[in-house]
Amino acid sequence: MKLLLENVSRIYESDGNKTPALTEISVSFREGDQVMITGESGAGKSTLLNIIGLLDRGYQGHYFIAGKNAREYSAKEEALMRNKMFSYIFQEYALLESETVYDNVKVPLLYSDVPKKKHREYIEEALDQVGLSGHLRKKVKHLSGGERQRVAIARALVNKPRVILADEPTGSLDSKNRRLVLDIIYNYLDETKILIFVTHDLEKNRRGTQRILHLHQGRLSVG
Repeated sequence: MKLLLENVSRIYESDGNKTPALTEISVSFREGDQVMITGESGAGKSTLLNIIGLLDRGYQGHYFIAGKNAREYSAKEEALMRNKMFSYIFQEYALLESETVYDNVKVPLLYSDVPKKKHREYIEEALDQVGLSGHLRKKVKHLSGGERQRVAIARALVNKPRVILADEPTGSLDSKNRRLVLDIIYNYLDETKILIFVTHDLEKNRRGTQRILHLHQGRLSVG
């Protein structure tokens, strides 16, 4: 599978004013890629992830997924792709605080084609991957920050996605939890998966020899 962006730009309009967020981005990602994207705040990193993850259709240019133009997907097909192929890991967890760990991890399965009788199996497998198999019935509000991020990762992995979009996932963690979270993310990857990891701190988050891209004022450069 290949993701290909060709001359993609994103301009936001407000009160007649136009603000470019991305300018003529051309980049591709293939199975097995582990890509780090750096750049200052406001450089367009999250905007780029939103376009790749089919959360933003207001761009100009072309985006191809496995050779098919993303604009050709129906609303139903697009929703299925977002649910099954792509998963997001955010810095701020985005969890349901008053619900249990089990119910939080279950959310993506509610919109998937995974049979209900398989839900518990999938959830337990995802929680085992992040070392929280004993926390099924705990309320999220009673967890530490590191545990909450691990729940968020379990939720991201429960549908066994092929593309992980990580938006500063370790930004609010201490060094111990950062290492733990990175171990979980990188252990999930294989030659069929793609990781696109946005970070302000390259040296603390990189592993191995990933490709490094830099965004500056909406323009992309390598290294």
